[in-house]
Amino acid sequence: MKGKITFSSVLLLTSCHLNDTRPENHRAKVSVLGESVCITLTDSKNEALSQLSINEIGHVQNRVDKIFFRQKMPVLHANECLPSIGFNFEAGKSYVYSANTLRIGEGQSRKNGNSYSVTFSVWTDEGRLQVKDIN
Repeated sequence: MKGKITFSSVLLLTSCHLNDTRPENHRAKVSVLGESVCITLTDSKNEALSQLSINEIGHVQNRVDKIFFRQKMPVLHANECLPSIGFNFEAGKSYVYSANTLRIGEGQSRKNGNSYSVTFSVWTDEGRLQVKDIN
């Protein structure tokens, strides 16, 4: 009896992720490119941006959310800056940048992609913009 309970528990725990349609969570990278904050994905393949959220930590009113519709989804490329859609990152503040994607399949079909996020702080050092991943 004890063996059956143990087997059932292990089976339930290990099978929870089978056929899970939720997107996988991945880390984005943050850096400075020129005088701008640049968020990149190192492993994006055949993905288009479907949803974007940027918010300042501790100030819920300073946020932007954008949903991209099928015909206007930006195609993502590894190590290229993601759009910030006009959001102004200010020195001395911290932010969360989150993006959801759809996978582009054969015939331009779209399936659930991945979720990417990074939490970071921004400051200036000798007049130069700096960022640090704080996850």
